[in-house]
Amino acid sequence: MLKKTKLLSLDCVYTANVFTFDGHLMVAAGSEREFPSYLINLDTRAVTQVAPGPGGTMSVVPLPDSAEKLVSVMGLFPPFISNGAGIFLHSKADGNWSTRKVIDMPFAHRCEFLTINDDNYLFAASCSKHKANPEDWSKAGELFVVAVDGAGNNDWKPTLLLDNLVRNHGMGKAIINGVESLCVSGKEGIFAVEHDPETGFKIVPVFGREVSEFVYIDLDHDGMDELVTIEPFHGNTLNVYKQKSGDWVKHYTSTLSFGHGLSAGKFNGDSVIVVGNRRGSEALELHKVLDLSHGQIEKIEIEQNVAPTQTKLFHHNGSDYILSANQKKDEVAVYS
Repeated sequence: MLKKTKLLSLDCVYTANVFTFDGHLMVAAGSEREFPSYLINLDTRAVTQVAPGPGGTMSVVPLPDSAEKLVSVMGLFPPFISNGAGIFLHSKADGNWSTRKVIDMPFAHRCEFLTINDDNYLFAASCSKHKANPEDWSKAGELFVVAVDGAGNNDWKPTLLLDNLVRNHGMGKAIINGVESLCVSGKEGIFAVEHDPETGFKIVPVFGREVSEFVYIDLDHDGMDELVTIEPFHGNTLNVYKQKSGDWVKHYTSTLSFGHGLSAGKFNGDSVIVVGNRRGSEALELHKVLDLSHGQIEKIEIEQNVAPTQTKLFHHNGSDYILSANQKKDEVAVYS
């Protein structure tokens, strides 16, 4: 039985991320409704309001090497009402936070930074260009990139990289072809954004099945990353693939109900996968890798009836933790 600690009560919590900011390990949290977003200092447990609104917070990430700038996706409200969605810059000065919208992006969903040769690039993806109703996916989403200087004072004019990204849900960094790359997922699979010093960015398909969320991680310590996925969009299976002769071979699968909030890493000495169910049992699950070559992974239900939306694994002060945005309980919690 894991120990649970509630860090914050937040109605309709959606976003939970953890990162080092201003010299401290912080948890960022936001709601998918019209509520503020916050930072929680994991050393002091102090809670700071970063932005009073607009809410609809899908992602929060720090500007690399900055102690005073955060970037977020806000304005995407259920059921996909997002005329005001976009990228927002949050700046701290003299202990006070200010927020301004820097990029208009209807149906903006995910953002992440990638540093290349000391230059910071923000990638931002939308799940659609327009939706007449929640089931309308006729207008594909887009992926943009913008160079961001250390102060966030750039012109914030994004460059379009991909204009046919359908049902985007996942975004993350991974080592592709030996280089750290930005990856996104959607209906057509997973795509890596590779950078060439002479020609710029290019899109490379790396996995050809519909993927909701994904993680590249070496679970069995053989020096090669496995691919962990939720399939399809908001899907019903958790899968683990190993690469063999250039193909991805499935070594494990487990059922989900509205799978959400995928993460993976080390927890108490074990390689683990953490994932949530937003329907059915609404359970937060831990999948502990025993023998991946034979598909032996132990599934453990951490807590039912919490409906997690985002999770993260992290290490702090000698202990391992699982961070979860438990939307059913309107709480941000950690398990140890």
